[in-house]
Amino acid sequence: MSQRDTFMKRTLYTLLASVLVVGALLSVSPSQGQGGNTRKIAIGDQVRDTLNAQNFARIFAFDGQIGLPVTVTVTTDAAGLGLALILTDSDGNTVGQSAPDTATPGTVSLSNIVLNDIRPYFITVLRASGVEGTAAGEFLLTLSSAAVDPVTPTTVSLARGLSITLSWQTTDDLDIEVRDPLGGSVYFNNTSVPSGGTLSGNANNGCTQTTRNPSESVRWAGGSIPAGSYEVLVYFNRACNEPAAPATFSAVVNVDGTALPAVTGTLNLNEQYVFSFVISSAEQFALREGGANPLLLNLTPFASRLANPAALGTRTNVSGRIGNSNPVDVWSFNGTAGQIVTIQMDAIQGGSLDAQLILLDGQGNVVASNDDASNVTRNAAIVNKALPSTGLYVIVATRFGKIIGGTEGNYQLAITTTGGTVAGATPAVSPTPGGIILQPTPVGGGSVGLPGFPSGSITVSLTWNNRADVRLLIRDPLNRSLFSDVRNISGGGVLERTDNLNCQNLTAAPTTYAYFPIDPPLIGTYEVQVWMNNLCNEPTPPTYTLVVSVRGQEVIRETNRPDLNRNITVNTFSVDSAGTATATKGGIFARQLGTDIGDISGRIPDALALVYGGTSTGVIDVTSPYVVYTFQARAGDRVRIAMRSISGTLDPFLYLLDSTGLQLAQNDDVQPGQDANSRIDAVIPADGGYIVVASRFGAVFGGTSGSYEISLSPLGR
Repeated sequence: MSQRDTFMKRTLYTLLASVLVVGALLSVSPSQGQGGNTRKIAIGDQVRDTLNAQNFARIFAFDGQIGLPVTVTVTTDAAGLGLALILTDSDGNTVGQSAPDTATPGTVSLSNIVLNDIRPYFITVLRASGVEGTAAGEFLLTLSSAAVDPVTPTTVSLARGLSITLSWQTTDDLDIEVRDPLGGSVYFNNTSVPSGGTLSGNANNGCTQTTRNPSESVRWAGGSIPAGSYEVLVYFNRACNEPAAPATFSAVVNVDGTALPAVTGTLNLNEQYVFSFVISSAEQFALREGGANPLLLNLTPFASRLANPAALGTRTNVSGRIGNSNPVDVWSFNGTAGQIVTIQMDAIQGGSLDAQLILLDGQGNVVASNDDASNVTRNAAIVNKALPSTGLYVIVATRFGKIIGGTEGNYQLAITTTGGTVAGATPAVSPTPGGIILQPTPVGGGSVGLPGFPSGSITVSLTWNNRADVRLLIRDPLNRSLFSDVRNISGGGVLERTDNLNCQNLTAAPTTYAYFPIDPPLIGTYEVQVWMNNLCNEPTPPTYTLVVSVRGQEVIRETNRPDLNRNITVNTFSVDSAGTATATKGGIFARQLGTDIGDISGRIPDALALVYGGTSTGVIDVTSPYVVYTFQARAGDRVRIAMRSISGTLDPFLYLLDSTGLQLAQNDDVQPGQDANSRIDAVIPADGGYIVVASRFGAVFGGTSGSYEISLSPLGR
């Protein structure tokens, strides 16, 4: 091979890897917390995975630190499997790359690459042959750093091991997640962790098979297991009966044969419960306080800490430790109206910390908050927040669950500010009783805004007429979502106000308000979702009004009642290169094919065939919001239909129908908050033909688009 051929081939590897990484970043769904097609690892980890013709690349993410040198080594013993490697930052910029060497095709490495930011980084491992050829096999990836001492965990010897068992009395789909003291997390989409924890069972998954009084467990076999704090999360993911009813659960921790008192609770659909326990030795272990809705911003227990914050002064970087004995640190700084602030809270190597940030003004009003900065990190970030007024601001550095949480670890806090008072802005006046800073609406520059609220090139207001909890979610053209858990997104989107959230601080004239300050706005399609989360004991459902304005142009005004079954009303609008916005017809996404899409009978004769063990690809966009497939099966067959986003912003959604068009199953997310791809596991009721409809969240009303891969697999009888 000539030098020129070698150079061209290596360039091809680099371009291919770059496309893969960027595609992976752009395919992230709004509701994801961790997971998807990107695997989270940590410095010091060794992980194994497989490359083949169907999966010719694998992507891994880790949290970087400023000035940290990292080394990545990938090896394989598989004959004929050449490897290539690329390291990128979260913007898709190449940090390092390594093409295969003809002398050692089974090894690629990057040595002592110095990172320049606190942010996620991505490692892509791919076959040297790319999409071509049949080379396949297992590889070992090692991520290390000479600057980070290896974590030496404290262990405890338990002859009978450790188990956490979740049980409930309904046929609904509940799930358990257990986080160990080293940062490992065992749950449906990650069934084992390096410390030895494994998930046993996934009862009533997707409601395809339902069992009354089901249970599932996370277990560590007898021997050495990590000592320290364990966090347990219980999720109510899907109601398998309509209408949805609260589900009561019981969770029992068993340490070396000793069962601790059962933890019980009741959850509504989409709610979660968290508790923790600590193992100090084989003889010392104890449960800690638990509770539901761990993301609620209840800071009352920390009133004394909030009253005496530690002043940052001129410091832009500080560090601390969050744990069971110190669940919050409180810092303060002085800001000016219009100043743009970014705050990052990153766990330092070691421990299990799941960071959370809350920014308060001097009166204690929540200005912004964040739990996870992205779907591949537990770190937290408040990005590009415009301060509403001049005065004291308080940063609460804490963890998911705060007092009832169980993760622990050291952290680094970084704060950056740009600008002072925004040009043309006027000083803020006194706050209203609701805690919202009143600011006059700027004139010109494409900005719009409601009286008493910040202005922006895009504003979205949701008002309703009683004390119900009505929710708003806005998905931007890069598939980043603004909602109650993520109130700031990079690019400037801000969820400024959320009245009646979780039935707290109720008002009979509520408002939820969001704005995008950057002008002109990002080009592309925006999706706006509205649903009623809870009636909050109101006797009748509310009437709401949704108004979306872009650069002074009102593009959506809808007055309606929310669906009583929590189905989501979806509206979309698009912004072109001239900054002009156009809305499309919206509607209620009921997850029922006839309602979401309409009659598909005319598409069935020309439907594409799904083949067992095979895959097909397609595109979902504004002109083709769904694609129809068919397959043949026998009664009793157990099948898996999977739809995976490959590129773009696509948020997949699947429907399964029998030959008469009767809907048998549907799925939005493989694991809500973890994996936004779609999957249906089903038992075939009768011999004959079956229909699969591949679509997107919102179906004809939705706004995401991109390419996908769909597969049909037998699961055995």
